[in-house]
Amino acid sequence: MGNEKRKRSLDELSRALRTFLSASDAFDEALGGVLGLNATDVRCVDLLEQYGTMTAGALAAVAGLSTGAVTFLLDRLERAGFVRRVRDDQDRRRVLVELAPFARSQISDLHAGLHEALKGSAQHFSMSDLESIITFLREGAKLYEAQVALLCSQIPAGTTSRTSTARAAIKAAVKAQAKAEALEKLEQTAGKLQAKASELQRRAGRL
Repeated sequence: MGNEKRKRSLDELSRALRTFLSASDAFDEALGGVLGLNATDVRCVDLLEQYGTMTAGALAAVAGLSTGAVTFLLDRLERAGFVRRVRDDQDRRRVLVELAPFARSQISDLHAGLHEALKGSAQHFSMSDLESIITFLREGAKLYEAQVALLCSQIPAGTTSRTSTARAAIKAAVKAQAKAEALEKLEQTAGKLQAKASELQRRAGRL
């Protein structure tokens, strides 16, 4: 009896989760309608809000898009005032992409009603309940990632999967960006050392 009741509860949980995710997708679609953005635009804006400033290449990897498509997308978002391209303080040759203050403010305002409603709903749960919900959602995200990897492994050879690129990049984007930055700094250091060595050689030749 107890096992049957638990099975029914788990089935209901699965259905409730799918309904929740569908509602979330509908919210994002409506958000895009208000902002005048398509689904891909909304996704990229959301990724920039989640992960912060990054290169166009990193955004392309996270979003599962080609660099050409992201360049076109960023040009459009920049004209609309949602993103801006800025120079890296550490390397002025390097261009980064970030959300414009206008976009952050507008997105925050449009989410305000949802956030307040969720806070109100959360009042019905104890701290223990909330901690359990948080744990479940975090574990659920990991399970989704694992299933995405499993599904992508079944894609026929030679087929390009934007989903697999995107999901894998979500985990590695920040790390990859940091690695790229470290490599660039090493290259800069190597260049300076080479220039220094050349200068020392020239001085030695004058002696």
